[in-house]
Amino acid sequence: VIHKKKCFMGICVGMQLLADSSSEFGTHKGFGWIPGAVVEIPRAPNFKIPHMGWNEIQFKDHKLFTSIEQNTNFYFVHSFYFKTVNKDHTLATTNYPEKITAAIIYENIFGTQFHPEKSHNSGQQIIKNFIEWKL
Repeated sequence: VIHKKKCFMGICVGMQLLADSSSEFGTHKGFGWIPGAVVEIPRAPNFKIPHMGWNEIQFKDHKLFTSIEQNTNFYFVHSFYFKTVNKDHTLATTNYPEKITAAIIYENIFGTQFHPEKSHNSGQQIIKNFIEWKL
């Protein structure tokens, strides 16, 4: 992935592993492929943790979101999220309770906090786009 630039997709915890560190169940080192840290979702009234269910995402223009409309709902199950150091690495966000990372990108590395495999037609489209992704 790093040396041969093979395309990589991490889903949920698979995306979180790409960070420098995680504070879930203590402090742990990640792969460090994309600068950032996995931190707890801020608590707020009327927002349950873990965040489990459908949420709209807002995304930057990218081939990986071809044929996906802005504010499409995707399925999430998580209590922590990837807080990127460089905003250019945040490809999509969702609001829960504030703006948090929903997808990341860096060169050949892509990750989603949501579960495309559980997100019906839109999730299938994301997976299809990834399979067809050419750098």
